[in-house]
Amino acid sequence: MSLLGPLFYGIGTGFLMSVLLGVIFFMLIQVGLKHGWKHGITIAFGVITGDILFVVLAIGFTAYISAFLKTQEHTASIIGGLVLLVMGLTTIFKKRNTAPETELSGMRKARDFYLKPFIINLLNPANAAWWLGLYSMPPAVNYNLQQKIVFAFGAVLTVFFTEVGIAATASRLKSYITPKILKNVDYAAGLVLLAFGIKLVWSGLQA
Repeated sequence: MSLLGPLFYGIGTGFLMSVLLGVIFFMLIQVGLKHGWKHGITIAFGVITGDILFVVLAIGFTAYISAFLKTQEHTASIIGGLVLLVMGLTTIFKKRNTAPETELSGMRKARDFYLKPFIINLLNPANAAWWLGLYSMPPAVNYNLQQKIVFAFGAVLTVFFTEVGIAATASRLKSYITPKILKNVDYAAGLVLLAFGIKLVWSGLQA
């Protein structure tokens, strides 16, 4: 298998992760407006540092997961599909907070713009489940080590540049970020997750 497949899968995953940034998304807009895009870069570094830690853990655990899949492939496919279905429904029905001014409290020095998003990302259990799930299900579960690294590289780099772009275009984005637009984005992302979840469950039931 070439490296292009994992790279493009990583880029697509990175865009989806960027859509689901939640608090970080609004933090980037507020920081971009108040402090400029350079501080947005610092926030992006904080976020991807947490993601890199999750990647290392996920790659380490996939060796055990792969061994399980050899004997329980269809069961794992069903479980993975159900996880995606739950994530999809949660994304569709979750409520967005459109006034996260308090998220910027205490952020004065450069280290604050790095540490706060890093801690938010690291302490979010959904991020750990997300990365572990990505590496536990096809196609990533069948990647070799090099392909897993390329996949992570594509995803993390896409998240980074998307976040910097959000901060850099904050003044323009703010006028478009309405509750209705955000809900439509959540619907779209949730439907993508539901589609993948249904596909996995269906594949598992074909045993």
